[in-house]
Amino acid sequence: MNYSAKQIENAKAKYNAFLVITTVNQHNPIECGYSEAERRCEYHNSIVTSILNGDKELERQWKMFFLKEEVKADAKKANSREKLNANKEASADVLAPIKAIKKIVDFGKWLNNSKNPFRKQHFSKIYTVEAVNAFLATI
Repeated sequence: MNYSAKQIENAKAKYNAFLVITTVNQHNPIECGYSEAERRCEYHNSIVTSILNGDKELERQWKMFFLKEEVKADAKKANSREKLNANKEASADVLAPIKAIKKIVDFGKWLNNSKNPFRKQHFSKIYTVEAVNAFLATI
């Protein structure tokens, strides 16, 4: 598999941040309990110590882990972007009256108001006729 330079760069940064000996306090003992935080700390530190002592197989596994996480994150972003674009295309005919009067920017501003009952549509890009009609009534 080919990885982008950005994916490799991000994975390296996260891997290097991972290679730090931690203390119990860094594992939130208040949230998970002191014994659980202590267990997490020992587990993490044993991995880091093994890698720093030259365990190449463990090092490779963790580098691949962080690289795979970057690939997953990029795939999730791409999927989200595709979904929004599909929603925009599906709503194109609903937005036609607003585009015809060249008020699409004003519609976006009107929609993204915290008191607007149709605000959710601004984020999902799935527009309804009711929202369009309510906006047209305000003009």
